[in-house]
Amino acid sequence: MALFSRIYFNAVFGALGGLLGWMLFGVFGDKNVPDSDRFWFSSLFWQLLGGGALIGGSIGYFVVSVEAIRDRSLLRFARLAAYGVVLGMVGGAAGILIGEGVNYLLVGWMGASRERPVLHLFGAMFARGLGWMFLGVAVGFSEGIAARSLGKFSYGTLGGAVGGFVGGMLFGLALEEANASGGHASLWGAVGLIILGACIGSLSALVQSVFQPASVKVLRGWQEGREYPLEKIANLLGRDEHADIALFRDMKVEKKHAIIQRAGQRYLLRNNNAPSEWTRVNDRPVLQSCDLQDGDRVQLGNIVLRFQARAAAERKQKGRG
Repeated sequence: MALFSRIYFNAVFGALGGLLGWMLFGVFGDKNVPDSDRFWFSSLFWQLLGGGALIGGSIGYFVVSVEAIRDRSLLRFARLAAYGVVLGMVGGAAGILIGEGVNYLLVGWMGASRERPVLHLFGAMFARGLGWMFLGVAVGFSEGIAARSLGKFSYGTLGGAVGGFVGGMLFGLALEEANASGGHASLWGAVGLIILGACIGSLSALVQSVFQPASVKVLRGWQEGREYPLEKIANLLGRDEHADIALFRDMKVEKKHAIIQRAGQRYLLRNNNAPSEWTRVNDRPVLQSCDLQDGDRVQLGNIVLRFQARAAAERKQKGRG
């Protein structure tokens, strides 16, 4: 259920980013830009560059900051959104130019008459998928950089690339459908961008969830039912706005209450000078540190969490034993 919730929120916010990008492109884009046989030196080139930046920045803004939005953490939101916008704009600009450039070359190679419609459709979808894959990579980059997590950087980049390629192909399909049916290209473009944002958001969350080494789930208290991945070597828990696992609304939780630290295959809960009576593992007070095992109940203040180790890691440890 927690995985579904994470994928759902990422998909919804990614779709909102795609919709916002389409709206901004409609407002600021020049609808009367002439096409040119010299694509790379035409006015269309600069139009696509700006449009890609707007679309990429919008999707990056929502996808990268979705966790902070769910936590209602304003300072984290500002920091994450800034990374998402800047790197998303770079990825979006590069993605749309590469996609349109590859599509331009493929159309020239296959002929504009579209005598081979199936091949033409596949080529257009592949070109857009390849191009928007760079936006997905940029979104994954920004998630990892903003979280200062190598794991999130690598898994987010992989998930973003997959999401960008799949979403880009569906975006290309939407545009080709509009051209083939004589439909309103702008409306189909909106549909394509919404699908693109949803794919980048959802598949990025899915891949990260599959590869995350461990997590904690809130059993009681703020954000009950929420699952937080432990993607860093040291994960801060507390009421601090910049905490990796934000535990608000309980004044018995210190701002920087505890740290869950990874040491090889082991995970340790370290008390960060918080009262031991409000720092417990399986109802035992933790004065300094305590090893965590799968299923352990961690209580900080009145908030209860469950530590969840990956089954794959457990099988590996049992095999060695």
